[in-house]
Amino acid sequence: MKRTLAILFIAAPVVAGAIAALGTRHDMRIMWMALAATVAAQLVVAVMPAPRGRAVVAVTALLVATVAAALVAVSFGARGVAGVGAVAVVLAGFATAGAVLGRRVAA
Repeated sequence: MKRTLAILFIAAPVVAGAIAALGTRHDMRIMWMALAATVAAQLVVAVMPAPRGRAVVAVTALLVATVAAALVAVSFGARGVAGVGAVAVVLAGFATAGAVLGRRVAA
């Protein structure tokens, strides 16, 4: 069940990006933001040692993924600070939840 939730959380931002990309405006920014947030969250979760605690890893991954998604949006021409921030936090939240739930801890 935990693995299924991890997959769904990871897939949600990509699906949202695909909907925006295939919509009438053909906006690829959300897709790139979702991919950047997912990669950033996965890297942070993979690199940080397990003894640090799940909460510390999750907060760090969320912050890094949010910044990565926002930087991608700005580099692709997004200008609205509130909109970029809101979308980045939501995408990073889903990506981080998926990364933390899917984390394999070495025994």
